[in-house]
Amino acid sequence: MAEEPKSPYDPNLKPAAAPATATPRRIRLRRLPVSCVAVLVVIAGNIALYLRRDVRGDDDDDRAAALAFFGFSHLNLVSLFLAIAHFEDSPPGSPARGRARLAVWLLTTTLAAAFTWKIGALLPLGFAVAAWIVAVATVLGGFYMLFLHGDK
Repeated sequence: MAEEPKSPYDPNLKPAAAPATATPRRIRLRRLPVSCVAVLVVIAGNIALYLRRDVRGDDDDDRAAALAFFGFSHLNLVSLFLAIAHFEDSPPGSPARGRARLAVWLLTTTLAAAFTWKIGALLPLGFAVAAWIVAVATVLGGFYMLFLHGDK
């Protein structure tokens, strides 16, 4: 004879075992490669030297814009290195890995756009257009590799 399904309110019903949860992985900052740390130190040194030197030909607006660019680039690189570390530490297929993948792509996109904007102002029109084409191709290639090609 088939047994009737038990009601969830049955006092004799034993609770199901809780599913095993994966312990969250923390980003290990001490495992950052020496090259990443070296890049960050060099950029921080460049910012410090820029602030220290006396630029007589620049007005305050140019100095503020250059300092903002240096600061943005430095914070973007630090965030990018942390996002890459988080991406590598996340288990494959997890939502955290997807968020880290998106963060890596967005940070590299903004960094490529900022550098292309900065050098585009210094180049003749033809070379500036070529620089923007290369930047867009890089961003689209990164999108394809990170999101469409996936973990294949």
